[in-house]
Amino acid sequence: MNDEMIPLTQVDLTGSELKRIAAVLESGQLVQAGTVRQFESALEQRLAVSDAVACSSGTLAIQLSLRAMGVGPGDNVVMPDFCFPSVAAAVLSVGADCTLCDIAPHSFNAGLEQIESALTPRTKAVIAVHQFGVPAGAKKLVDSLSIPVLEDAACALGAVDDGEPCGKWGAVGCYSFHPRKIITTAEGGLMVTRRSDLADRLRMLRNHGMVYRDTGVEFEEVGMSGRMTEVHAAIGLAQLERLDAQIAGRAQAAGWYRQALASIDGVITDEETWAPGRVYQSLVVRIHPSHERDAVIQKLRGRGVHTTLGTYAIHRQSSFASLCRTSPAGLPESTRAYAESITLPLWSNMKESTVLRVAEALREVLH
Repeated sequence: MNDEMIPLTQVDLTGSELKRIAAVLESGQLVQAGTVRQFESALEQRLAVSDAVACSSGTLAIQLSLRAMGVGPGDNVVMPDFCFPSVAAAVLSVGADCTLCDIAPHSFNAGLEQIESALTPRTKAVIAVHQFGVPAGAKKLVDSLSIPVLEDAACALGAVDDGEPCGKWGAVGCYSFHPRKIITTAEGGLMVTRRSDLADRLRMLRNHGMVYRDTGVEFEEVGMSGRMTEVHAAIGLAQLERLDAQIAGRAQAAGWYRQALASIDGVITDEETWAPGRVYQSLVVRIHPSHERDAVIQKLRGRGVHTTLGTYAIHRQSSFASLCRTSPAGLPESTRAYAESITLPLWSNMKESTVLRVAEALREVLH
């Protein structure tokens, strides 16, 4: 067996990124200028939305979106417990309190039933997370709830939710371009909306609350320094040129995994794992509870395979446990997913032989 460690992911970078970065540096325009606007425009066309607003991170995109939606002190936001904790941090940072709801059985996403069970009279917004690139059924949430929905589509660029791109159904959709996402800008985020009033407010809030008037600049609100740099946008434009190829390459690798994992006892998948509308930002499966997931991760590392847990149960993180509320219905599925889920190596130009090596190492560990 090859002793070289198989990484969790690999970023697909080509000479195109370097050429675009060089052009930015030669221009002397480094922060939120023409290249950022090109990046926003390209995503407006791709996602069929009227407004895309770039910012410095996916977490900040959620924070700015909540503020633009009028969420603040005294308000409540409902979101899934099985989620990266930065989403809860964004809620807390605007002064609202956070209620964590469970995920649906045999799913990594929260459904309408789980969200409704967590609503309070003070709930001002609901966050629907398209976990690992699996659509969360945002249209059903939007149609069923009288409360605005914010879509966390950080992992779901290119995924389709009920016929529309993930992120398009809610009042605002938020994306991340961290290196583990479908495409990267090194670090960055994006907010999309079909409401011009929200778009104007998002642009103002990301830029210190500044508004440009004939008489000069006015600081209409206490905003933030959340602009995307031209260098980051240049990387993003190069990555966007290969978005479809990146999605297809990840799907091909997932198809090889589907065949290889089917014969391994102890690996649990379901139909949502292979949902046709999803993208494979991550390939996350469950390990049967007869095996300790953390021990499986360590043993795979010993065999040259880097894996990690799926994501976190926020209520199990000490820094959030005292700050977030818990749904009255409890969080049994989230707790189970936190203990059993494992992320397998995946990237766009992964070779079948590498997939088979991962699968064989997993078979050895579980048997």
